[in-house]
Parts: sequence; structure tokens; C-alpha cells
Amino acid sequence: MVTIKVFLDKRRITKEETYPLNFRIYHLNKSFTRSSKIYLKENQWDIQKKAIKSNHPNANTLNRLLLKSFADLQSELLLADNAKIVEYLSPKPIQLIEKKPIPTVFSFVSDLISELRTDNKIGNAWVYESAINALKRFHPDESLTFEQIDFEFLDNYNKFLLRRDVKHNTAFFYIRTLRAFYNKAIKLKVVDRNLYPFHDIKLKAERTKKRAIDKTLITAIIELDLPEGSTIWHARNWFMMSFYLMGISFVDLALLQTNNIKNGRIHYKRQKTGKVYDIRVLPQAQKIIDLYSSKRSQNYLLPIINRKVDSEEIRLRLIKDRTRLANKYLKRMAELIETNETITTYTSRHSWATICKKLGFSIEIIAECLGHEYGNKTTAVYLDTFDQEVIDDTNEKVAKSVNC
Repeated sequence: MVTIKVFLDKRRITKEETYPLNFRIYHLNKSFTRSSKIYLKENQWDIQKKAIKSNHPNANTLNRLLLKSFADLQSELLLADNAKIVEYLSPKPIQLIEKKPIPTVFSFVSDLISELRTDNKIGNAWVYESAINALKRFHPDESLTFEQIDFEFLDNYNKFLLRRDVKHNTAFFYIRTLRAFYNKAIKLKVVDRNLYPFHDIKLKAERTKKRAIDKTLITAIIELDLPEGSTIWHARNWFMMSFYLMGISFVDLALLQTNNIKNGRIHYKRQKTGKVYDIRVLPQAQKIIDLYSSKRSQNYLLPIINRKVDSEEIRLRLIKDRTRLANKYLKRMAELIETNETITTYTSRHSWATICKKLGFSIEIIAECLGHEYGNKTTAVYLDTFDQEVIDDTNEKVAKSVNC
């Protein structure tokens, strides 16, 4: 006869002040212990109900895991004969296995960054580098382990960032990225899932300041008398080209080449999301393209990347520098049209969407044009996308509204 009971083994305590939750198996007047691989604090275990209390952040998940482990163990033992039960429960010979050193947070993330660079995902590598550098400023000791990151650590880190005048959304970004590192470490068995510290940290971005400008300001930018060939003239062309292509991002605009145009349409894949776009070239956009027909470098549609580059990282750094340059001259344009509104390379996308909405187009059409998911993702797969003509017509009307 085999009997199995679940108990919190208070003979052993971890440095996190938790105890192992074990199975005690009784057979032929002998008892054996098997681990459930779950660790709890004393106040998280209900002795009467033999269940994990709701004060544990993962109570539901762990209770399901416990029930499954109990059922699996019970099935295995109840169907076995005495000889097999004794063999199963007998202590196994100890095998000396060389333990791999537990990676620190910084070495773990360094490996992730190296992997991203190998896969040519330079933008993501920069994001990880930015987040880990912020963490190093708070905790310079590179021996930091994932086990050391608890609620108190995260709370102090957040306060540290805000006290250094880091914007709320930047602090949110750093802690959210640290959470991504932690989740990856859990999946790779670097840290125990039971130690997950983010349950009590509220991560919520603040609503960003409005980035759109009114169509009258877009018109005013178009009508500025700027010296042809000057840097500010180029910056306006880049800004308006982004607007006429339904708010294409600056990095995607910079990477457009002549072979992206086929039969009067621009086809490209967005760097950020991988979404494929198919946009009709409006006369206003064609006019800008024609300005550079005899001055192209490396077949790029616009002279944002104006020299040959040898690597993806150098190319993206060049685009980043060009973005700063464009923003500098867009700020100057805002002064010339006498507005206090902030105008950046992001403004074209937000303005396109806002003008589109004010013209009476539905949120669904705007979302389709921008390549966003709208509504319930589950039901969205049953709906047809809008006809390409609808999208073309929408973009044409937005463009006409600023070229009156």
C-alpha cells in the first residue's frame, strides 16, 4: 500500500526564507521524500487544505502544477508492483556533475546583445545596451545575479532613475526591458520562476505629449521659401515625403531604394515590425523623388544615406545622426512658421493620422493604413482587409488637404 502526502519541509530554509514543498511517500513501513520543486514561505502554505494560499503571486499556476505532480506520482506508484516501487524510491547513486557557473545579469545580457549583433538585429542590440548601461549606473557591481533582483531592488532602481530626472516613460522602458531579461533568464533556467519579482511593480507608461500638428501648419511648411539644395530644404523634403507615404518612419524612408518602386507603387517592409506596405506614389511624392533623380547615391531614393557604408550598424548610426539633423532643422521650420508646436520626424506620422481622422475616415481605415492591429485580434482574422483602392483614396485625400 502506497500513501502520498504533501508537506512544507521546514527542516530546510533557503536564503530567501522559503521552504521546499515536498511529497512524503509511505510504503512498507518506510517513508521517502520527493521534491515538488516548489518553494514557499510559511505563510503561503495552507496546511489544512494542502494548497498554496492566494497571497502567493503565482498561487493558481503553482496549485495546478502541484495537483499535476501529485497525480503523476500517484499514477506511477499505484500501478507499480512492490519491487518496482522499492527500486523507484531507493536512493540513486550520486553522480558528480560539473556545475555550470550561474551567469550574472550583466554577463547574461552581454551574451544576448552579442547574439543580436550576430543576427544583425542592431536596433534591438542598442535597446539592450541602453537598458543595461542604465542598470550599471544604479548597480555598478557586475556580480549582480537575478536572484538579487527583488521588489525592494526594483523599487529603489525606479526611485534612482526618477531622482536623476529621467523621464517617467524612460524609467518605464528601462524596468520593462529588465523584466524582459528576467523572463528570458527564467526560460533558460538561469533563475527560478518562483522568485519572479515583477508582480508587485506597476509598469505603466504615461500618455505621451501630442505629436501631431494641424494641416494648416503642414501647409505652412510646404509654402516656406527655402534655398534649394540647403540642408533645411532637404529636411523639408524628407518630412513631406514621410507624410505623403502615410507617415513612413525616418529609418524606413532612409532605406528606400529605386527598386522599391514598381508600377507607380512603393513596396517596403517596415524595420520595426516586419509589416509589408504597398503605397501608391502620389504626384506630390513623385515631385520630391524627381528632385533627386540625377543626384542619387548607392540607388537610395533620397540622399539621407549619402555615402557607401560597410555594415548595418554603421548604416543605422548614420541614419540616427541624420534623424538628429532633420529634427534640428524641423525645429527651425517651426520657428519660421511661428508656431510653438514641437515638430520632429515623428510628427509626419501622427499628423497624417490626425488629419485623416478629422477628414472623417474611420479608426479602422486609419489603422489599416498605418499597419496597426485594430479591435480584437481574435475576431480580426475573420475580417477582410480594406481594398487597396480605399487606402489609396484615403492617402490621396489627406495629401490634397494640405496642398490646397
